[in-house]
This record gives sequence, C-alpha cells and structure tokens, in this order.
Amino acid sequence: MFKVLIADDEAFICERVVNNMPWKEIGFEVAGCASDGELALQMARESHPDVILTDILMPNMTGLELAQCLKSEFPHIKVALMSAYDDFQYAKEAIRFGVKGYLLKPIIRDEFIELFQGVANDLKQEAGRSSSSVNPLAVKTNGDRNAYVAVAKQYIAENYTERIKLEDVAERLHVNSNYFSTVFKRETGKNFIDYLNEVRIKESMNLLLHTDYKVFEISMSVGYGNFSYFNKIFKRLSGVTPQAYRESGGSAYRFKEDT
Repeated sequence: MFKVLIADDEAFICERVVNNMPWKEIGFEVAGCASDGELALQMARESHPDVILTDILMPNMTGLELAQCLKSEFPHIKVALMSAYDDFQYAKEAIRFGVKGYLLKPIIRDEFIELFQGVANDLKQEAGRSSSSVNPLAVKTNGDRNAYVAVAKQYIAENYTERIKLEDVAERLHVNSNYFSTVFKRETGKNFIDYLNEVRIKESMNLLLHTDYKVFEISMSVGYGNFSYFNKIFKRLSGVTPQAYRESGGSAYRFKEDT
C-alpha cells in the first residue's frame, strides 16, 4: 500500500478524513496526521510518505509553503490540497508547485476517490519505470538511525571500486540529493565523499600489505582513476605515502579519519 500523510490544523477535519474516506479500498494507508505544515514536513522526513494531503490555511507553514518545500526536498512525494475556499489564486500556486489535485471542503467522497485513484495510478506507473531503469537500493538497516544512510553505506561497501557520486546514490534512494547529503553528514559526522575516501583508503592499505600489486594498480582497483589524487588522499588520511606505508609494514602511519 502507498502511505499518505494528512495535514490540517483542525483535529476534527483530520479525524473525518482519516476515518470516513475509503483509503484501503484504493490502496492507501494513513501514516499520520500533522497540525501544521512544519510538523508535516518533519513527519515526511521521518515516515517518507508517498502522498501528503494538506489543508492550505494552517499556522506556521501553509499548505502551499509545504508544497513548495516538498517540491524542492522530496520531489517524488505527491501533494494534494484541500480547502474551504475556492480561490483561483490558490489553484495557480498549486499548479506551480506540482500539486496533483485540489479538494474543496466539505470533501465529496466521489471527488476524493477520483483524485486518489489517479494518484495511485501515477505512483504505480512511476514504480514500474523506476524498477526498469534504476535498481532501487534495499538492504537491512543494521540498527542505523536512518535507513538511507545504512543503505548508502552498504552500497559503498559493495561498489567502492566503481565511480560513485552522491547524486547517483540519492537517485537510487529516490530522495533529493541535498537532503541525502544533510542526513548522511548528520548521521555519520562525515561528508559523503570523505566517508567514501576512508573506505577506499582502508582497502588500499590492506592491499598494500597483503598483495604484490603495484601502487598504481591498487589505486585503480579501489576506485581512483587519478594516481596523483590517490596519493594525495592517502597521505592526508594516513600521514605517509602509499609506498612508505608498504615499506613500513603498516607501522609508520596514523589513520586520520575525517570529521
């Protein structure tokens, strides 16, 4: 089922929308209710809904402001609006922010079903396109506070020999790259590229000590196409050059993990 989040500052409206609409029959489950746009945005970051149905006029952050934030941070999340006011200006703003539909209060059941059946069809079509063009990342989270970070770490561990960009990982996770970068730094204390460099350099240290590969061959095998750049990163993190590290048997260094 697809997950939907409801945002309305009137509790009784939320309750009615949750309990009186046929969510399950059209393929949705309600992930929660928010009393304003700011709380809805926070909940979206935590529960990752597929759709948000939001009132327009709310304190702290309006529904249109929420739609604008979502378009920037979570462009894959669908947004539908509800309002007691049939205002053309609201409709124009809704179009600008890519809103999927506009329901007038009190919500008519048939109009609700028509809108959300259309949203469900859009989500199914997008899921089909994603599965055929990009393999989504899916691994166990191993206790990490943020599943995106756990998946990204696993992906790096399995693909560090390849060309990896933060934007590519974010696309596979179906999240905004700026949001993913912020989450990764918050959860690991490191920028994405710094974490990737640490993984690669630690593996190169293992190869330097336990294989006879030439240094430039090791550089390429851990994902560095530029040998000079590999030397630079290796020395920055270890304090010595790759060759000096090999000749010392691994003793003449102290790994300087980026913070």
